Amino acid sequence: MERPTEHISIVSATMHDHATALLTLDDGRQLLVDLTGVREPGADGLGHAVATLSLSDPSLAMMDPEEIRARLRILPDIHWCSHWNDASLAVEGDAVAAKAAKDALDGWDAADEAEFLAQLPKDVEPSLVPGLRRETVLHREVKAILESASSIETPGLEVVVERDPPDEFAGEWETASIRKMWMTGPRQLNFGDVRLEKKVASIVPDVIADLNPGKVQGLGGTMTWVDGDFDEDEEDTYPFTWPAAILVEVTVTHGIDDEKLRRIRDLDMPTLEIDLGALGGTVTRENLRDLVVNQLVGKRWVHHPVLRAKRRVLESAVDEHPVTLRYRERLLELRRPAYLAQPAAYWAARYISAMTSFHDANVGIKRAGRKHVGNGPKPQFLGSDSELWQQVEEASEALAAHGLPGALDRMMVDESGMVARILSIQQNRGVGYDMNTGYQVLNAIMQSGPDNKRWHTIYTMAVKAYGLEAHFTKAQADSYARWRQSIIDGVDLQDVTYLRPSTYDKVLGVLFPEMARGIAKKYGLQPEPL
Repeated sequence: MERPTEHISIVSATMHDHATALLTLDDGRQLLVDLTGVREPGADGLGHAVATLSLSDPSLAMMDPEEIRARLRILPDIHWCSHWNDASLAVEGDAVAAKAAKDALDGWDAADEAEFLAQLPKDVEPSLVPGLRRETVLHREVKAILESASSIETPGLEVVVERDPPDEFAGEWETASIRKMWMTGPRQLNFGDVRLEKKVASIVPDVIADLNPGKVQGLGGTMTWVDGDFDEDEEDTYPFTWPAAILVEVTVTHGIDDEKLRRIRDLDMPTLEIDLGALGGTVTRENLRDLVVNQLVGKRWVHHPVLRAKRRVLESAVDEHPVTLRYRERLLELRRPAYLAQPAAYWAARYISAMTSFHDANVGIKRAGRKHVGNGPKPQFLGSDSELWQQVEEASEALAAHGLPGALDRMMVDESGMVARILSIQQNRGVGYDMNTGYQVLNAIMQSGPDNKRWHTIYTMAVKAYGLEAHFTKAQADSYARWRQSIIDGVDLQDVTYLRPSTYDKVLGVLFPEMARGIAKKYGLQPEPL
């Protein structure tokens, strides 16, 4: 603490230390003189300081003490050794220092140290302890900031899908790569209720924050590059909806490990990481709050439910890109001789076998997931990288080589696609559906929306071809009869809602030969264009 210089009047003084003075003679010469203070009373009994001058100059020897004192000037190298305001300044200094320490995030008291040491692993390397203290302070402070914050600036979401040319094309054909990126801009999320370290399923996130308002929507855009050159830009037509809450994880030196990331993905909630380890320099509470609330540095989304859905959309778009279609056509040409070496019926059988096994495996995984307990990894669904799916793709290509395209279209292969539904009717059990009977799947079909009505004639053909009605109860038979009649009425009226395109008739006739005769009658087809 400091006080400004002030001029005071001295009533009396006792010399306690040596002081240096400058003595000026009449002729202008200046001499440095040590003045020595004494504590014991002098000859006069008053304890005055006595200056002893051992000088050979006779002019000085002739001066009396008063004249010498008048010629002395104390040099300014003096300082306070103690002060009558020391106690009050010390109290003020403690308060200012405590505030400065708090602002600098150095307010670490004995209770903090005791709590820290109680949680510190016994075998920790001593050299790591200071860093762990820093991590504890920052971690605690950021959580406190988020608990009191009404909003936070968050980075944009981003998904990238890249597709390289097939290995078979190396050095002999077109080798352009395709890259699609969906992204949103940064946005401010407003908080409702904020809770610290409350357990959610199998994890305890640092922060759980409800979004305010509860229904938050967002839009993004997709950019495409072909062989590194920008190709097109497309904005979203429909917004996506955020979940009602987000998780926030604060990391300093230890990031989110693989196990915690797996649990976060299983929970499927938006999770923002604030990595303070990416920051450097001196930090204060004020600029830390600004970084956490208003800035984007050190922030990233480690998971967001919309990313999975957008990835599927991008992958589908890449599948339908003209470059991919050209690749597919070229691959078909290269593999055509091997595909044509076997009849279409052979590939149809392989396709049906692989599709049935693929859907059955995923239904089993879904059931296992419902029974899953504990913190171990949940069973993961088979995807496009599984061996069964590779068999489906190979059989689909072979069928296309035989002039039967469309077997790999999403309308055919989804878990609620036409193939899974027909297989469920054929086998009188759920295929792709977690259901026990063919009627249960048929009932789901009967409840489907208007966009699916165009394919309903296919399912009535399957019911007839595979005799599913023999397994109906009286109530089920009546319900099915009413539904079937509504289809007949719609087709008779040429209601376009009930008229299907012929896109999949040929391949369905080969995949399900028992239905081929009914399909060949072309009942329920859209009129041929003129």
